[in-house]
Amino acid sequence: MARMARAEVFAPDEVAVVHVMNRVVRRCYLLGNDPVSGKNYDHRKVMIELQLQRLAGAFGIDLLGFAIMSNHFHLILRSRPDVVSTWDDTEVVRRWLLICPVWKNSAGDPEEPNEVELNSIRNDRRKLETVRLRLSDLGGWMRVLCQDIAVRPNREDEELDKVWQSRFRAVLLLDEAALPKLIQNQ
Repeated sequence: MARMARAEVFAPDEVAVVHVMNRVVRRCYLLGNDPVSGKNYDHRKVMIELQLQRLAGAFGIDLLGFAIMSNHFHLILRSRPDVVSTWDDTEVVRRWLLICPVWKNSAGDPEEPNEVELNSIRNDRRKLETVRLRLSDLGGWMRVLCQDIAVRPNREDEELDKVWQSRFRAVLLLDEAALPKLIQNQ
């Protein structure tokens, strides 16, 4: 039986609490000591945590908890389309342009968008509604997160291969009682 499309399980216009997991390939290490090469990758923890904070500040998605292991990570995310719907058009576009910036500063951080950049999306109603929906989409969050995390190991290892084993796994948590059970089983 074929798996259901995520769009059928997690609608970006509905509040959902989800446990998300993703695993790396080719003995790649996110954190910790690699027993084969002897290298320590704990320096990546700061980069990953900063990326999680950046996305939590820009998307309409709450980061409720996370664990980063040597070869995979777990996130507890809550989509908040109800919050995104309260943002005015300028706030929606500003947040989107901080996720997908036109310009970055010398440190690689997104620069605050200018009026021309804001208007390029604000004046296109169809594009604006697409962006508003994406700001509470769990798949969009994971695409940006996994892409940004994958760049560093590939650069450090001088690789061009994929970093992630497959699509991320996501499990819908149906009630608050699922959270303590999830934490207890880890």
